[in-house]
Amino acid sequence: MSVSYEQYCPIAKGAELLGERWTILVIRELLAGSRSFNDIARGVPRMSRTMLSKRLRQLESAELVERLEGGYLPTAACEELRPVLLGMGHWAATWMMQDPTEDDCDVELLMWWAHSRFVTAALPESRRTVLMFHFVDVNERYWTLVERGACSICLTDPGFEVDAFVSTDGPTMFKVWNGREPIDAAIRSGRLRFDGPSALTSRLPDVLRLDPATGLLGPGAGAPAPRLYR
Repeated sequence: MSVSYEQYCPIAKGAELLGERWTILVIRELLAGSRSFNDIARGVPRMSRTMLSKRLRQLESAELVERLEGGYLPTAACEELRPVLLGMGHWAATWMMQDPTEDDCDVELLMWWAHSRFVTAALPESRRTVLMFHFVDVNERYWTLVERGACSICLTDPGFEVDAFVSTDGPTMFKVWNGREPIDAAIRSGRLRFDGPSALTSRLPDVLRLDPATGLLGPGAGAPAPRLYR
């Protein structure tokens, strides 16, 4: 820890560790289920890999992270920060959040966050389901593959037949993801559209009905780690 407030106060002591730049976001990614260095880095794309290595070493030294072969595991002390981060998120959503700016709308990052929170139970269990997301404002496409409840994201066409198409724009999807706009309102406005067999598209509002209270903190312990394919 490079900062000391020189106060024998638990809030000051916590801020000395958690107040370092990027630290809270690294913890967010760990609590969201990311375990490998590369997966954590994908969740904080503007953080240098050198800085990420430094922050992970600090968290390991503080016993918030255990380094295992091939990855990082949040300790019980780190897991106890889950309600702290949720409380911070609720506070910011109430008092700070405005509509997303152009700089906020990194749709690749959004898809990385969101695909691990899709309600896959709303999809058929007996077969692979492939969804293609088209962000019309930036003309970018992403594919999600759901098999046996696990969801993967592809940055290029995986070569499977697409079962349904989702068309939207970055600001709309960010607002839905963060609970600032009900998904039904985005659909009614035409800014979120589904194309494909009605038996599947009728389920997509439930698949994408992301929980704003827990969306950025992932599914919790024991859930499958998210996967990304290029």
